Amino acid sequence: MKRALFLGLATLDIQYYVDVFPGSNVKIKSAPPEFFVGGPATNAAVAFAALNGDANLVTAIGDNSFKSVFSGDFERCHVNCLDVQKDQQIQPVLATVITSSNGDRTIFTHHPEKLKAKLDSKKLLDEINPEVVMIDGFYPEIAIDLAYEAKQRNIPVVFDGGSWKSHLPELLPFVDYAICSSDFHPPKTETPEDVFAFLDQYKISYKAISQGQEPILCQSSVQASSIDIPKVEVLDTLGAGDFLHGAFCYYLLSQQNFEKALAKSALFASNTCLYRGTRDWLINQS
Repeated sequence: MKRALFLGLATLDIQYYVDVFPGSNVKIKSAPPEFFVGGPATNAAVAFAALNGDANLVTAIGDNSFKSVFSGDFERCHVNCLDVQKDQQIQPVLATVITSSNGDRTIFTHHPEKLKAKLDSKKLLDEINPEVVMIDGFYPEIAIDLAYEAKQRNIPVVFDGGSWKSHLPELLPFVDYAICSSDFHPPKTETPEDVFAFLDQYKISYKAISQGQEPILCQSSVQASSIDIPKVEVLDTLGAGDFLHGAFCYYLLSQQNFEKALAKSALFASNTCLYRGTRDWLINQS
């Protein structure tokens, strides 16, 4: 069984479905919202587990009224979770998601509180012995040290570049695979070529930029290429990028090829868009 360690954000997503996005000063009556556990690293771990991988998540949830929602989701999705703030009173990261009938969504959320907890990266890697580590850029207080220790052990480090964060120059030197969104814009970058050139400064051998339904742009030390996104009837895109990263971690281990892993991950992520929310697709996952 393939084994991975995911470090990053876990959120509680409150999702409303509407026909069209409302304008200013308009009250919209919708069906009751649905509640999902989300977050880049969390959804990636769910995808990895759905592919029959051993998914281990390190995140911060804390002692609050929502913790049973998180633990229940992890149990159903077969994700092993280490909550680094298990005994501390903190508010989890909440996200309100508005999804329109064509699958587009708008999200209101906030940054997590700064961690006060410590993490023994060496002990954690000894215990889990992962074949790959994925980091979503949150919780630099523990992420940077974990990435460093993984690099020392020659464990591949995958980075989910959803958006630019000021601490990333400390993390990027330990990254082997950077899979970024089109919203990832380091300072003084505008085009994908600019982003690739920026990442090259950190000697990241494998880089990609996802662009929604447009082709994924790829660059390695050998060549530049693109990967077409399968055309599907999109119902909901929520979490698709996260599932891409989780599937990539799995297929990277099974395919041992950057572009093949991305192509299979793109198909996997596209198929999750056929369903509402971020968990219904699991019922149809073979």
